[in-house]
Formats: sequence, C-alpha cells, structure tokens
Amino acid sequence: AANGEINESFLRMFGSFVKTAMRYVFGGDVSVPVNVKGTKKQIGDFATVLGKEKKYLSAYQRYGLDNPVTHRNRARLNTAVKNFEKSTKIKWPFK
Repeated sequence: AANGEINESFLRMFGSFVKTAMRYVFGGDVSVPVNVKGTKKQIGDFATVLGKEKKYLSAYQRYGLDNPVTHRNRARLNTAVKNFEKSTKIKWPFK
C-alpha cells in the first residue's frame, strides 16, 4: 500500500493472510511466512481484530453464547472491526 492507499495487490495478499490467520485461530497450526503491507494503523487494526476474534471464539466455546464474558468479548470485537473498517475502508469479512 503505497502512500497509504490500498490497491488490488494489497487486497489479494490481505485475503490470503486472513485465510491463513483464520486457520490458525480455529486451531490449525499453520506456519506460513506472510508479508502484510499497509499503514502502521491499518496493520495494527488488522492484528487487533484477529486477536479480538480469537478471544470471542474462545469465550463462546468455553462459556456459551449467553454468558456476560462472551458478550463483552463480542462488544470488543465489534469495536475493533469498526476501527479496522474505518482505517482500511475494507468490510471485515468475518462478522
């Protein structure tokens, strides 16, 4: 992403990274070198969403959907997704 812009190459690479990251989040032990490009904020927001996604899924599996811990993790995930979408102008695919 040159000059803070996101281009088709970034989107293709980003999609591949998301796919790999989600395999890891869901328990697949994937070890693939990935080079993510974007502004510091975009990459930070992306990493935050992945972390919040993992915490939400873990809470859901451990406590169920109706537990306050799960609800808090979902709210934090929603905030992270909004920040990601705002900084990248990309709709989060795993809502």
